[in-house]
Amino acid sequence: MRNFRKMMISGLAAAAAVLMLSGTAFADGVIIAPGVTIPSHDTASMGPGPGGPGGGSAGTDTTANVSDGQQTEQQSGQPAEQTPSVPAETQTAAEAQGPSAGTEAQQSGEQAQAAAATDEASLIAQSLQDQYRIFPTADPNIVISRGRKIDVTKPLLALTYDDGPQTAAGNRIIDAFDKYGQRTTFFMVGDRVPSRAAEVQRMAADGHELANHTYSHTYLNKVGAETIRSQVQKCNDVIEQTTGIRPRIMRLPGGNRNDTVIANVAMPIILWNVDTRDWDHRNTAKIVDAIMGKVKSGDVVLMHELYDATAAATEIIVPQLVEQGFQLVTVSELAALKGVELAAHKIYYSF
Repeated sequence: MRNFRKMMISGLAAAAAVLMLSGTAFADGVIIAPGVTIPSHDTASMGPGPGGPGGGSAGTDTTANVSDGQQTEQQSGQPAEQTPSVPAETQTAAEAQGPSAGTEAQQSGEQAQAAAATDEASLIAQSLQDQYRIFPTADPNIVISRGRKIDVTKPLLALTYDDGPQTAAGNRIIDAFDKYGQRTTFFMVGDRVPSRAAEVQRMAADGHELANHTYSHTYLNKVGAETIRSQVQKCNDVIEQTTGIRPRIMRLPGGNRNDTVIANVAMPIILWNVDTRDWDHRNTAKIVDAIMGKVKSGDVVLMHELYDATAAATEIIVPQLVEQGFQLVTVSELAALKGVELAAHKIYYSF
């Protein structure tokens, strides 16, 4: 019997080793699934098993079951025949406490999992409200941002769209990203926002980034300092009035700039390093070809919200990029996850 018990304990130890080797994360003494946030607990009061808080004292194996002989004795009230007594030093805490210990450990583990799921759902909801904050989880490779989880070990790519809002194409683009749990950045022209407020509000509610593309698509290198500042501020103002969110990044129409522009745009200036030239050819196949097989982690891709061809290309490239392992993120997320602190008056092409 003693040899059998040793074999059982050895088996439990081996199972624990398999869990660790299979990538199961451990936090605060609780076995958790990757990406699940576990509320902080006093680890001194918790055991190493799946019971979590209240699952047993530190160092106690709460997963062991009572022996068949003990169960028989408890049910009948009579000593079980041919069942030798177990020396006290070989009994686990669960055996000493009786058969209810395993049940309590299981219930405690279920409560910890439920708390973790609730906490994660709360973080996801909060991340849609606080869209420029990235929330860590118990898994160091998983963060929560803009209403979904991001695996930072995967390649990160920012697809971006200029010149909107344009409702027909824009809603198709949003649909494509939302279907696969991905996010994008819309660089919008301010004077087009009021007439398409519902689309812009949907962008914000779904976790996409709202960005500045001047108020009236003005080539800022052709105007003076006062007009430059006005174009930027008025665009920010109208987007904030429509959604409650003030843009934190901007893109120059045409990418046109000079020293006066740089000095008077008090925001990070985001350009691009992959140009689909959709504005030129307006051809779905060419847009797809400009991206698939050519992009890498950290790239910023330029497209325009104006064209049906671009919407159609988006419906093709988003699922293909996700299948290849890309995480499609906003520009601000890309910068933050690549460790880049965006600064006003500075130009960025990629990260």
